[in-house]
Amino acid sequence: MILLGSLQLNAQNIPTIGTDSTIEMANWNIEWLGNTGNGPSNEKTQLSNAAAVINKAKLDLWGLCEISSQAAWDSLLARCPEYGGVISTWSQEQKTALMYNKSIFRVLYQKHPLGVYELEFAGGRLPLEVGLEMDMGTWKDTVYAFIIHLKANTGSNTQKADAWDRRKRSSEALKEYLDAWGKWKKTMVLGDWNDDVDKSIFSNYATPFSAFLGDTSRYIFTSRNLSLTGQTSTTSYVDMIDHQCASKRLANSMVGASASVFKLQAYITAYSSTTSDHYPVYTLFKFQKPAEQQNGIQEMEAMYPDFYWDGNAFVFADGIIREYKVFDLLGRNIEQVKSGNYYVLQFSDNGGVYRVKTFIYNE
Repeated sequence: MILLGSLQLNAQNIPTIGTDSTIEMANWNIEWLGNTGNGPSNEKTQLSNAAAVINKAKLDLWGLCEISSQAAWDSLLARCPEYGGVISTWSQEQKTALMYNKSIFRVLYQKHPLGVYELEFAGGRLPLEVGLEMDMGTWKDTVYAFIIHLKANTGSNTQKADAWDRRKRSSEALKEYLDAWGKWKKTMVLGDWNDDVDKSIFSNYATPFSAFLGDTSRYIFTSRNLSLTGQTSTTSYVDMIDHQCASKRLANSMVGASASVFKLQAYITAYSSTTSDHYPVYTLFKFQKPAEQQNGIQEMEAMYPDFYWDGNAFVFADGIIREYKVFDLLGRNIEQVKSGNYYVLQFSDNGGVYRVKTFIYNE
């Protein structure tokens, strides 16, 4: 039995962080969960501790890394009845996954983009993309999570330099995908980036994530201040290597400087050997109901899933093809969207029932 002073910490005193007034998004590398040959040696204790953290902290979204067996994943979900989950369908051993508060979120879809960059993404750890409908009671919204686990800084100096280059190329490929996919969406990229955002953990190289960092009009690392203040997200490195990067539209809903590292060694005995060598990282968000009236045009019914204009047609987040019409505020039918004005999108859904949504399109 391992003691801290006279008190054994058995994950029962973990504080609740989540509240009814905020949406909390977290990421956590649960080191080799379900693999008996790597990570913590007692799988039963590791699983029990992981479930206790998720159940007691009550954060709404968890982007997870290193889920290493289907049985462990199934057991984790079974121990967390308030949460649903999706796991990577790619063939890598260390899978990424997403757990979500079932009272708030509903999965619209999941997929793995960027398959042509398999080598860059650590030889197969492709991003897990998940679209989620968020039910706020009197209104709904759509958010998108990308859970990543980039190439680790291991091996010889030559191998580490190659790993740095792969982290750089994979993050650039992901940004290019997100830029084209929908810069206006509420998107969070979260997980184990395996490097820092102020400077690289390898040989004083520049951070490999300069593409995201340099585009502040579109993306914000909510976890950047943790790096700048010298915090760490692991039990062994002195740097932050677990991060969250939000689209500007999502970051607009962030609660101040709420990004934090959840230092669980204060609540779990021998945390690094029983549970994980990474700490959870989380950010709080507070979403507001969209204005019900814009320039005198009132929404008759909110339109979900989200949509965007790709330059030729409207594309809906759930992939369903719908008939639609677009009107200006004078009620005139128009064929294409022009930048910087309010419009009304009318489309048929659910057996021909028409819905409308007022929106403004900005290039």
